[in-house]
Amino acid sequence: MPALIEVRELVRRYQLGGQEVRALDGVSLTIEAGEFVAIMGQSGSGKSTLMNVLGCLDNPSSGQFLIDGQDVSAFGPDELAQLRRERFGFIFQRYHLLPHLDARGNAALPSVYAGLADAERQQRAESLLTRLGLQERMHHRPNELSGGQQQRVSIARALMNGGQIILADEPTGALDSASGAELLALLKELNAAGHTIILVTHDAHVAAHARRVIELRDGHIVRDGGTPDAHQAASNESAPRGQGGWWSRKRAQWREALMSAWQSLKGNRLRTALSMLGISIGIAAVVSIMALTTAARSSIEKDVGGFLSGRIVFWRGNPNLPPGVPPQPFRPTELEALRALPGVRAVTSERETQMTARHAGRDSMVAVLGAEPHSLQMRKLKVVEGRAFAPVDFATSAHVVVLDEKARDNLFKKGEKVVGRTVLLAPGLDPQQAAAQIPGSPPPPVGVALPVTVIGLVAQDTGSMVQFGNGLGQVFMPHTAYSKKLDLRPDADVFNVLMDFSLPPAEVRKQVVYRLRALHGIEDFGSWSGEEEFQSFQQVTGALSLLFAGVGAISLLVGGVGVMNIMLVSVSERTREIGIRMAVGARQADVRLQFLVEAVLLCCLGGLVGVALSGLGAVALNAAQDKLHVEVSGAALALAFAVSSLVGLVFGTVPARRAAALSPVDALARE
Repeated sequence: MPALIEVRELVRRYQLGGQEVRALDGVSLTIEAGEFVAIMGQSGSGKSTLMNVLGCLDNPSSGQFLIDGQDVSAFGPDELAQLRRERFGFIFQRYHLLPHLDARGNAALPSVYAGLADAERQQRAESLLTRLGLQERMHHRPNELSGGQQQRVSIARALMNGGQIILADEPTGALDSASGAELLALLKELNAAGHTIILVTHDAHVAAHARRVIELRDGHIVRDGGTPDAHQAASNESAPRGQGGWWSRKRAQWREALMSAWQSLKGNRLRTALSMLGISIGIAAVVSIMALTTAARSSIEKDVGGFLSGRIVFWRGNPNLPPGVPPQPFRPTELEALRALPGVRAVTSERETQMTARHAGRDSMVAVLGAEPHSLQMRKLKVVEGRAFAPVDFATSAHVVVLDEKARDNLFKKGEKVVGRTVLLAPGLDPQQAAAQIPGSPPPPVGVALPVTVIGLVAQDTGSMVQFGNGLGQVFMPHTAYSKKLDLRPDADVFNVLMDFSLPPAEVRKQVVYRLRALHGIEDFGSWSGEEEFQSFQQVTGALSLLFAGVGAISLLVGGVGVMNIMLVSVSERTREIGIRMAVGARQADVRLQFLVEAVLLCCLGGLVGVALSGLGAVALNAAQDKLHVEVSGAALALAFAVSSLVGLVFGTVPARRAAALSPVDALARE
């Protein structure tokens, strides 16, 4: 049967100042299960290095190290972690307890990485602490315990997963004589119970408590009494305890990572707050910019889309016509033929002239338009006072008009009633006559005027972000009256096709072009699709939204760099904690997860604050104005947390990898 531990020609070299130092130089020894061995030597003799190799905290430079006949010299970090977790328990001179955990939490730490269920873990930790006389101190943290009590907690931790092999490194060095004696008595009891004890000390009186003493000097064994002839391993209470299943291990792993991350963040409140501030500003900037651009884009697209969508404009003329071929106007019969096409809801002609409007001594240049039944709707105008045109107005060619707000403001006093008043329409001023007019003098005569009655007032129905129309006030009158009094031509130079969206806009445009080409014999007209222009407009506004979001993301990037810097500082400050966790069996993946979770938690908390700030900003902006309604949507919240998590993952990866790459023995040696 192979020995429990066997070392063959073990060498451990270090490079110090460009020189090679052999801490162990060809060491060979065998330790049987159940032995109580003391490794003794002065400082620099190599005893601590030998203990680190035997405890799988360090790898030898050459030679063989076997446990139960299995060569572990070339094991990887996670394989060594499994051995430490299942076979070894460590008792350190300086206790190496985690300050944020109580006695029970420190004792139970190895079983976290073994995947034991929470209830089983707590029950075993309490049982061990009670056995060691700490039943009244289970919920005290290390700074509330005496040195002897802290060392007893470390013994409970060493026994948590079985502790088949217990390595005690100068365990009495920081204790008074009475506590040291109690500790040595405990080690003898454990050895009698079947635990293999390897005690490292420089004190011959302490080493005398062992049944076998191995003395080292300059990396060589100078004395070894060997395994006592009468040695027999006691009945073994120290066999490796069962490990939890995959789900139990994962659950314990995540729970410990979250608890550790929260304790770390809570223990450094100011630094956590400052780190969160950078992420909060970045998230608030991104969410606010997204909310603002979304609100502005939605409002503008609603306005522009409402005006352009479903509208195709045709006009007389085509630059590609052969020389000498005049473009034909659009006759009423042609427009009537177009109204019968599928997908066409209405066809309205565009007839407009500039005139002078007068009311009660006020004159203003206006655009007079011949309105058809759908003209106001096509221009996205709504009646805010009076009424719109009725069928009888068109049938009788009534001398009635509808004004827009600009024409109303130019012709009427503020607050003056508009509906029912008479306005005179006269031909516009001659440019030369207008130029010769002396400032401040009465306006020149306008010729024969047409009296019309105002029946309504209209305003834009496209919201408050975008307004459409030319620079003049607009006066609408029935197209029948317009044709009889202002423009006797029956033909039109421009008309609009309004679609009912039963067919795609491109198909409707294609049919109208085909029908007009057939009627005119040539394509002597041009066309413009509002729907196609609106799609192009949407692409532009979408690109602008992405651009603004990218600008906001720069601040988030700066916050992420700050998080990475803080996490790197945290790794350097908590190196000893990392070493402790690795010594009790934490895998590299466990350490990586711990620091990644901390980075993600930090960023998510910052993201939560950033979302709250952006939400408060949106409420304040909405209260201050009513032109634009800004809302932080659920999608923005989800995106904020997703981005926060991603920032934590990206900028926490480097610190997490650095922490996981630490050597357990180097990490434990740092303060």
